[in-house]
Amino acid sequence: MNRALVLDAGALIGVDRRSTQVQELLRRARSREVSIVIPTVVVAQVVRGGGRQANLRRFLADSYLSFVGLDYPTALEIGALLGDSGTADVIDACVAVCARRLNHCPVITSDPEDLGKLDPTLPLIAI
Repeated sequence: MNRALVLDAGALIGVDRRSTQVQELLRRARSREVSIVIPTVVVAQVVRGGGRQANLRRFLADSYLSFVGLDYPTALEIGALLGDSGTADVIDACVAVCARRLNHCPVITSDPEDLGKLDPTLPLIAI
């Protein structure tokens, strides 16, 4: 059983919109003590100023979450993955690399096709 779950931008948008599917996936993960991991570039992609994202901001403030930043070695790995896959979305590649580094843990995503192009071995939970 995987002990981590990575969230992409679609998952965070689902949190903000109170998607029952996303809420249930996160509730089950938490009840099983599965770590919820979010690449910081995903946060940058989704979070906007103002008070319209209160649900998302409240969720992101939860101490249960783990955030993974982008450092130089990770940037090199992301660039190589983009080159190998012939794709160009840095955020998706960052999500894929994060999941790979966590023993190919599942990714909650609204973009399974693009993530599948980056790494067809990643377990994806489509929302």
